[in-house]
Amino acid sequence: MNRFAFFILLLGMGVGLIAQENAAGISFQQGEFQAMLDKAKAENKLIFMDVYTTWCGPCKMLDRNTFSDAQVGSKFNASFVNYKLDAEKGEGINIARKYAVRAYPNMLFINGQGEVVHRVVGYRPPEELLKDAETAAKLLEGMKPLSWFDENYGAKKNDKAFMQAYLGKLKESGKETTKVLNEYLALIPANERGTETVVKLAADNLTQLDGPAYQLLAGIMREAGKYSNASVQAAYSALGKLKNQLFNKAVQAKDHKLLDRLIQISKETDGPGAEAQIAQYEFEFAKATGDLSVVRKIMEQKANSFLSLSNDALKKQDAESLALYKKQAILEGEDTTSAQFVLMREKMKNTVSRNTALELNELAMKYLESMTDKADLTKALAWSARSLELDRDVNFLDTYANLLYKLGRKAEAIKFETEAMEKASPEEKEMFQDTLDKMKKGTL
Repeated sequence: MNRFAFFILLLGMGVGLIAQENAAGISFQQGEFQAMLDKAKAENKLIFMDVYTTWCGPCKMLDRNTFSDAQVGSKFNASFVNYKLDAEKGEGINIARKYAVRAYPNMLFINGQGEVVHRVVGYRPPEELLKDAETAAKLLEGMKPLSWFDENYGAKKNDKAFMQAYLGKLKESGKETTKVLNEYLALIPANERGTETVVKLAADNLTQLDGPAYQLLAGIMREAGKYSNASVQAAYSALGKLKNQLFNKAVQAKDHKLLDRLIQISKETDGPGAEAQIAQYEFEFAKATGDLSVVRKIMEQKANSFLSLSNDALKKQDAESLALYKKQAILEGEDTTSAQFVLMREKMKNTVSRNTALELNELAMKYLESMTDKADLTKALAWSARSLELDRDVNFLDTYANLLYKLGRKAEAIKFETEAMEKASPEEKEMFQDTLDKMKKGTL
């Protein structure tokens, strides 16, 4: 073989290798942008548009490392109309401006109507760009009309991604989602049900306090420590919204059976706070329905349980609580010489006494807000007085002063409100001063 023929053979091999290399990666199409839109619409595909500049280093890295990848090429050539656009030449200048391209590389997934479905800014390795392709496909599906989902529901009801998008479309359209939500949850393995995506879907579409979605969210609240803050917050918000609706319905209908159902739900979902929440429901229900005898029974039983605790009994419980805290800190390897531990230890010295004072003040406040009978207010004054014996907190002083004023003991009320105002933080002083001024004028 002569050298010329050998050169031609090498050249042919070189061309073949280049063609193979290009074929392995993304095949970008040539032409005007409108032609790409027409093609995307005709083929029911998205345009994948790489907006670049000749001076952009990461753009060149994409060409070299990502767009040439075989897996990327296989996926993108089958799924998208692939198009490159120089943002500083020809129609690229106006198109880049239209799509608010301000950084490079800027990769846009655009539907046949010219709408951006998904945008990726910056360099992406092959595996990340493949994930972006999946995201764009899901987003495109979500943009389809509800009628398309209704038509495909029978064939795709076992497809988790489809069902997720269908739920979103139903909710967006104001349609009932419970049936589809239950079917979607049935597709999810037990070990995936607590993931943020699944929990959020259940929370966003929760419409009843029973069924699979309720059981999932109630379970998360029962074992909150096992789940992320986002999952717990989503469950808490969704359940709280429905519980409020049920409570309002119970109040409007004066329906004790609904209240009993709400109490049961609180036991299932409110964890350690269930007892306090139930007491609040019972109190607010009794107050709203005008059944003050129930209000008195609930509040006075609770108040009497706190009033029965002597100073010696509280000191003993304070000491036991502090000892337990120290023991737990040592078991957990906490530095008992640290400033944080010392601070917490000081706070824990009277934690039971402090909580007792808080509870009594809360009960006194509820009577202050809801009762007008002098005998009721006098009982509340005794509860408030005991809270002050345990802790002369500024807010406890304010409660006591307001009860005195409501009982017609104006001079004493002014004395205690003055003390509250003097002890108040700079942020609170204005509020307490306003109350004090009204007491003095007799306009409170």
